Amino acid sequence: PELKNKYLELKKRRGGKKAVIAIARKLLTAIWHILSKNEVYSAKLYRKADKPPAARELTMTQAITFLRSKGFLILDEESGEVL
Repeated sequence: PELKNKYLELKKRRGGKKAVIAIARKLLTAIWHILSKNEVYSAKLYRKADKPPAARELTMTQAITFLRSKGFLILDEESGEVL
């Protein structure tokens, strides 16, 4: 059930094909850990890694760099110059 919910969540945001690949990778990672470390599967271990950090803070420079990397053009309101 946890994989189905994750798939449906990803499908909404990224599309069906990317969601399938993400779930396949998650399964392969779990299988690798089970076989290499000889441990029992525990869904709790994989759920914890899926959650983003509770509080994300960016500096102004980090925010501008992030927006530039996504293709946004940043303009200074006062001078009209591109930052």
